Amino acid sequence: MFGRKSDLIFLIVLVSASVTAKALAQDVSLPIDVRADGVIVLDPGHGGHDSGAVGPSGLTEKRATLILAKEIRKKLAGAYSVHLTRNGDYWVDIEKRTAVANHFRADILVSLHVGGGSDHKAQGMTIYWYGNTTSQELTTDHEGYDVKSGERLPPWGSIQSMHATKSKLLADLVHSQLLARLNPLDRGIHNAPCLILKGADMPAILVEVGYVSHPVEEKDLGDSRIISAIAEAIGQGIEEFLRQSTPCIPQKYMIQEVSIQRGVAQPGSAPALGAGSRRFKSSRPDQ
Repeated sequence: MFGRKSDLIFLIVLVSASVTAKALAQDVSLPIDVRADGVIVLDPGHGGHDSGAVGPSGLTEKRATLILAKEIRKKLAGAYSVHLTRNGDYWVDIEKRTAVANHFRADILVSLHVGGGSDHKAQGMTIYWYGNTTSQELTTDHEGYDVKSGERLPPWGSIQSMHATKSKLLADLVHSQLLARLNPLDRGIHNAPCLILKGADMPAILVEVGYVSHPVEEKDLGDSRIISAIAEAIGQGIEEFLRQSTPCIPQKYMIQEVSIQRGVAQPGSAPALGAGSRRFKSSRPDQ
């Protein structure tokens, strides 16, 4: 039917070009990350009987984190699928919060908190990622063994260790946005065994956006303009992470991927916050 082998190759390339991106992804089993949007789970800390930290004027951590989570969701919902581990003032077990993220097969989990304590001078923002894990011996039964690839897998409790590099990247990007847009007192990025991050099968971080026990920061955390600015910074960090982690693949490369799979040779080669807010000035003790 075809006079030359090159004619057959040319026809296959033409047919491949007419296939939709969705069909291509199914055909060559592209990674699930290759998609136009992403799934984000936000975890407002505490809730219900657990108020978390409480400020001098009565602002609770559970209320501040829920307001912030809803504001982040509002900013991201147009482009991404955003879920909250709680949508009201009720308690959710920590393990269930992580399970929500795993259930939705989230691309990102961000747990939101504010600091507090008896020291009313403590202030600033901190970001944590689960990088302080200890090595464990891998099991040899099916729970720790991938039958298809023949590779041993980490125990479920250590699953976050597989995402450590990307979790650190997410922390770095969110941190950069917070500093650039708000200029808070920076308490840095740290790795710590935060329970909610431990079993998350995706890049995950915990963001502590300030200290409600600090009188000025409590006032700031109750200011809708500042909450909106914090949400914008965290949202921008998330979006930048998704852009870097799930790059768009041009269709021509997807077509080449199809051809390779079929054994075909390739032809050719922040808003103004006012001067009254001390929180967002460089109010570090050493300055």
